[in-house]
Formats: sequence, C-alpha cells, structure tokens
Amino acid sequence: MKTHVDLPQGRICELRPDENFGRIETDDGRLIYFHRHSVLGRPFEKLTTGVAVRFAEEQGEKGPQASTVHIID
Repeated sequence: MKTHVDLPQGRICELRPDENFGRIETDDGRLIYFHRHSVLGRPFEKLTTGVAVRFAEEQGEKGPQASTVHIID
C-alpha cells in the first residue's frame, strides 16, 4: 500500500525572469530556489510574488531547491 505524502507549501517571494529563477518562502521561513523549468501548470512569465505553491524539495549544489513547483489555485 502506498502512503501519500503531502508536498510542502509556501509562497513565491522572489522572481528573476531575466535569470530564469525564483525563490519560495516556506511556511517555516526557509528560502527554496526554483528554476523556470520546475514550474508546472502555468507559464513562468505569468507568475507573481505572493502566489501559493506546493513543491518537491531536493538538495541542489547550492542548497535546497524545488524540483517541481505546483501552483495552488
């Protein structure tokens, strides 16, 4: 039997479209990097700060990063 693990949540707190990345602030105050290609369901160009997201976290070369970012509508 598979168990369902809820993805962590946060809000987009920074967007750098000219550099193809952004950052998520988690509910516990951590900052998570994400690349434009990690965003699912909405074009990166349409994102704004403050948008609520769920994300899958992994350890990147420079710290925590989101491998996938799902917009919460």
